[in-house]
Amino acid sequence: MPPANRDEQSLHALRKALEQRIGARRYKQWFGTAARFAIEGDALLVEVGSPYLLNWIERHYSGLLKELCVEQFGPALRLTCRVGTAQQLVLSPIPEDVADKTVTPVSVSRKTAPTATESTRGRGRCLAKLSDFVVGPCNELAVAATRQVVDQPGDVSCIYLQSNVGNGKTHLLEGLQRELRRTHMGLQTLLMSADQFTSYFMQAMSTRSTPSFRARFQGIDILLLDDIDFLDNKRGTQEELLQVMKRLEEQGGQVVVTSNRHPRLLTRTSEELISRFQAGLVCRIEGPSEDVRREIVQRHAQRQRVTLSAGAVQFIVSRFTRNVRELEGAVNVLAVWSRMNNRKVGTSAAREVLGRLERDCLKIIRLTDVEQVVCDVFGVSENDLRGTSRKQASTQPRMLAMYLARRLANVPYSEIGEHFGKRNHSTVMSAERKVAAQLASGTQVRLGGETWPLSDLMQTLEDRIRAS
Repeated sequence: MPPANRDEQSLHALRKALEQRIGARRYKQWFGTAARFAIEGDALLVEVGSPYLLNWIERHYSGLLKELCVEQFGPALRLTCRVGTAQQLVLSPIPEDVADKTVTPVSVSRKTAPTATESTRGRGRCLAKLSDFVVGPCNELAVAATRQVVDQPGDVSCIYLQSNVGNGKTHLLEGLQRELRRTHMGLQTLLMSADQFTSYFMQAMSTRSTPSFRARFQGIDILLLDDIDFLDNKRGTQEELLQVMKRLEEQGGQVVVTSNRHPRLLTRTSEELISRFQAGLVCRIEGPSEDVRREIVQRHAQRQRVTLSAGAVQFIVSRFTRNVRELEGAVNVLAVWSRMNNRKVGTSAAREVLGRLERDCLKIIRLTDVEQVVCDVFGVSENDLRGTSRKQASTQPRMLAMYLARRLANVPYSEIGEHFGKRNHSTVMSAERKVAAQLASGTQVRLGGETWPLSDLMQTLEDRIRAS
């Protein structure tokens, strides 16, 4: 078949898919005879008859058009929208045999808020799949909660997925978005990061266009918000998100958020926002168990088309225990080594190659790393840790910081004391003994208005320091 005919068939398929996604009525209004689709060089060209139409289509449909462009033509083509001439915009309408059963997912320009399509496929990366997520005791509650959203959208007003970095929060969020779009095409869902939410809100504030910003969330059924920690200490943005959540709840909608911390450890977040997170379903994802790690390694090796011996798999599983990203990164390195050397990966090769990787990537924990995390979790300043205040709000985090500095940074007592307010080494030794005794006795501590086992809090602090 000549290339021109193939292009015409693909364009027809794209137009039909667009009509199915947004409904016949909307398609007829905005694209029917008002837009021309064509292939020009390395671009999918969408021409419309006026600047007004161009602005509307770019703001509301660019993300969906990019997705359909990738589906029909692959990632090589870029999307170009422009105003054309009236003569160019005459085209045959698609047969009106597709029922208007669907509503387009919210799709707005990057100046306001992106869709999942724009933030992932627009850069050539597809959303993760729920079916690819390896389930085990470490994450089964979070997976069950995610699947509940697919089976019963809106049943729980807020779902809060919490884990340390690299353990699958974003994977679940992307998989949820993908599954909702596949099974509930009438639902309007929006996936974005808290960083993006903040950026668009601040831009709306600076351009005095907050009503337009808020309008973008009016028709949302499910908001998926990644890395909610980013909003800590951003009071204005927190208030805006709170209003979005209130409107969603009133309309029977739902919010799914991810975070590195339990809601009560968001010490610089408003109480009302924290209470809404806690009123929903809080699901913690633990670090992957050995069985889960093994399954992840084997699946990722298949995707990378690399053959790993049982010994190589076991070596990876035993050495990279903290999160999924470490496991996948190790497999990626071995896959490249295997292709370069045209060899299968055995235990000895895995030890040699990954041993070099571990040495090259060895993280040196500094006193400032410990200090920053402790300040962040307890909501105190560096001056509080280094100062002379005897109030418990300062002495408790200071004492824990000294203990963690000795445990993780492996520096002398005298250097730790010098860093934390020019204290002598005996003060640091005393703090270390006191914290060790509290851990041994199962002491509870107050933080964020609640009581926590000190051992749990210390584990959270240590995990965050190692991941920083």
